[in-house]
Amino acid sequence: MSTVERDHAAKSHTGSQSSPHAHEPSAKGHNQEGVNNATPSSEYALSKKEIETLFSGAPFFLLERGKYDHHYPQVIFPFDDHDPTIQNLWDRKPLPHPSYTLCTLHAHLPVPDRWVISKDEPIHLNSWKKTGGAKRATFDIGIFEVPNMLSMNGKDPGAVGFRHFLELPVADAVRYPEEPKGKLNYIQLSSIPASEVYELMEHYHDVYALSGGAPYDRKQLLCDGPSAWKKIGVRDINLQCLVERLRTLTNLRRELLHGKKATTILDTESTRDLYSGLFTKFLYPPSKPLLADSSLAHSLKSQIKALTMTLAARNAWVDFSLPEWRLYAGQLLWEAGPHPDGDLLDPSTCSKPWMHPTLERRWLLIQMLLAAELLLRLDATVRVGILDNSKELQITVQDIDDFEKLRSGKVDWDLVVVRRFMDTFDISYRADEPDHPGFDPVEHTGNSRGEKNHEKNSRSFFENLLHRSLSGSAAESTESAWNCSLVPTYLDQQLQGLLVFGQEIGWPGLDGLRAGLESAIGSGQMSEAVTNAYNKPVHNMLPAEAGAPLSKEEMHTRSPSRRWIALHCSQDQKASVQLGGWITRSWLSGFVFPGEQISHLLMATILENDSDALAKLGPIANLYGGFAYNGMTWWSKECVVGRVLASLEDTKECLGWIRSAVVPKDAWTVQPLDNSWFEVSVQPPLSMPGKPRIRQGNKLAYESTPLGRGERVSGAFSLPLDSPLEKEPKNVVFETLTFSGKDGQSLENTPHPIVDRALMTFSIASGTDSPWKVSFQLRYNVRFITSHECRPPGNFISYHCACPTGSGTSTPSSSSSPRHHHRLPGHPLHSGYKYKHISLDSLPEHCVPDDAFLEGSHHNNHSNHSNHHKKHEVLIVDARGGHDRETFARAWCASLGYHALIGRVGRTCLACCIREARAISVKVVLRVDGGVNRSPYPSSQTLPGLKEI
Repeated sequence: MSTVERDHAAKSHTGSQSSPHAHEPSAKGHNQEGVNNATPSSEYALSKKEIETLFSGAPFFLLERGKYDHHYPQVIFPFDDHDPTIQNLWDRKPLPHPSYTLCTLHAHLPVPDRWVISKDEPIHLNSWKKTGGAKRATFDIGIFEVPNMLSMNGKDPGAVGFRHFLELPVADAVRYPEEPKGKLNYIQLSSIPASEVYELMEHYHDVYALSGGAPYDRKQLLCDGPSAWKKIGVRDINLQCLVERLRTLTNLRRELLHGKKATTILDTESTRDLYSGLFTKFLYPPSKPLLADSSLAHSLKSQIKALTMTLAARNAWVDFSLPEWRLYAGQLLWEAGPHPDGDLLDPSTCSKPWMHPTLERRWLLIQMLLAAELLLRLDATVRVGILDNSKELQITVQDIDDFEKLRSGKVDWDLVVVRRFMDTFDISYRADEPDHPGFDPVEHTGNSRGEKNHEKNSRSFFENLLHRSLSGSAAESTESAWNCSLVPTYLDQQLQGLLVFGQEIGWPGLDGLRAGLESAIGSGQMSEAVTNAYNKPVHNMLPAEAGAPLSKEEMHTRSPSRRWIALHCSQDQKASVQLGGWITRSWLSGFVFPGEQISHLLMATILENDSDALAKLGPIANLYGGFAYNGMTWWSKECVVGRVLASLEDTKECLGWIRSAVVPKDAWTVQPLDNSWFEVSVQPPLSMPGKPRIRQGNKLAYESTPLGRGERVSGAFSLPLDSPLEKEPKNVVFETLTFSGKDGQSLENTPHPIVDRALMTFSIASGTDSPWKVSFQLRYNVRFITSHECRPPGNFISYHCACPTGSGTSTPSSSSSPRHHHRLPGHPLHSGYKYKHISLDSLPEHCVPDDAFLEGSHHNNHSNHSNHHKKHEVLIVDARGGHDRETFARAWCASLGYHALIGRVGRTCLACCIREARAISVKVVLRVDGGVNRSPYPSSQTLPGLKEI
């Protein structure tokens, strides 16, 4: 971030002056608002030095604009650049284990070697050592997972950080399409100009004919065989040649990262050698019109263009920009059909001679190869053409612009995935194909299809001739892709990460799980049994009671409450090592991609390796819901029930999963709903009209600056404080969580119950009065955000009384008596920020959302002015006094539809909470008990004109 941007964020203010108000919480009544309490000294103009003193340690919130019109939330401390300790202020917890860094592409401090973070405390480990890090950087792809996964683990239970919350409206699941586009049909041709139709039909069979937008989806393209692959420029590649090239590129990348000197692919192969290898073994040479803007047909730039066009062919490949494919990638590598879930090809639907059960695995390996070829060429282009300013490889601004136009989110994620692929596996070719039970090529293409396919099978001879004319040999496509051996390199570290996760969520069968996996995997050198387990397909057949296989729509769903996945439940008695299914193999290998998928893989791996849990819960898991098991419940952080329960005592949390001692009860029978999965229906939370906050650019910084929107005079600032704790507060106790189905139906003995109504009930008692019950329905999918930590000014401040004798309630002046100096308990707040205190026991009275918060327009000017302030008014809910009181406030937010900022006393002052709420456009701040003790700072100066209230 430039210095200019930082200064602008720190100094932004409006020219119109707001009336000075001192927001003084009253001890009377439920709702307390700020009152005007200006003094004659209110016109004292604050100097630059005083501003820096007052707002030292106050976070500034802003958006930094990146590539492709993306904005990245940032928190800075512009008045504390001289203090390195300010970097220790966070709103998130550190990642608990090195294996969890797979979840992000953002830069972060490494987890210390041989340590695990548990509840913010380090725990020493002796079971593994971390390998050395990379010595140098490679090509910067320039993309990140959205939302930011580093900020997923807020410091408060069930909460996320500032960055994660702001990015939710523009998450990858929102940005990218739900499903691949369908193929072009003849009806669509009627809407295309005639000239384009003629051109499309004329070049339909040309090389790269489909690279601009494929009319086939991936599965149809595979079924159509080499003649269709040619249209996107791909040859029918020999598997051994493919694997050996992948291995060569992997070794070259490792040398590039870890070698003694900086190298590129051009140090081992010339540009012409690269061209020859690429376009004689893997791709067809592109036609001259496609390379008209390239100076030389054999240049590195022309190769990059051809590779990018091939990988960008719509729907031809697995699209890893879609979050669901980042989860299911392991299924392509390790599970054999028929598949109980996912969106994979059923080989029995195609009788072509090139069809083989492992064709999709092979197609993914081809995708990885082409992405690796592109990645290493891009790295060489940047390092040689730009950094070294080579005359042989000249890169112009136009070249960079052309590449930016060609690349897409799909191609960018190909580069991310292939880096993870090459970092994860040792790749080799095995000539001997492993046993492939249940596959007979003759039976597969003939008898299993029945007499209906007799006519198709009789044409297989001519199809074979066509196939041979295109590729030279029909054997290229039908060689088993299991001849490509993939051996994971971080098995011990990944196992340790899984066990840390199990411990942190309090998994009851952890000891048995640890014993089973450690026995199977062993320690030290990779055992032959584990190597074989990773190089044989797993088969997964759902039991009859589990129902029919999940449809592909379940994989591509955007439901906020459902993410079903089929766990591995078929044990291979012949296998020497029991390692679950493709989910377990994905996690233990480290073939895990940035995004929320890490949470899904961890919990699913725990479940499918615990036979008791699998037997009681069944093989269909809802990774956006929760489940009850043996008298406890575990909830995905994506489920609002888990986020509300997280604040209760004795909950545990780790990387997106929350364990609670609360087991829901059926609303009809009042019996616990144990050993069951739950899907909780929710509505979208309430929000202000207009664009998401992250799309509003400088407005975020402008509306949350500590300097306020008005004159920078002392009387325009006040010091908001929390109300004094009541001497005899009302006793709030959580009672029950009850579930009911649609129209109030019972959920007992219902497979995969859908909860239509989730009700949390509390009892409130006051003194000797009888307690009364209050219930909140958790109907909205609200989020809780951890307030960013601030640090109060490190100077002692006093108020210089300039009022007439007997007026005002200010602190006595210290200008004549230095002994009366005192330290500020927080940062000042400009009067332009409106807020209102609400007591906890009055929340049931506020059962209707604030219309002013939701409406964008009003009828008259007076109403407009009044509602403008009400719309941006922040509600301060006092939830101090215990876990149940905080849970009560969270349940109220979920019933009304308000996101809430968790402002923990001692971590963030009230003023900074109010500003952050305005920054992220959140209506409610929950003030909860703190556990952070502030250390005093030395006195250095006094500042006249500041009113403490």
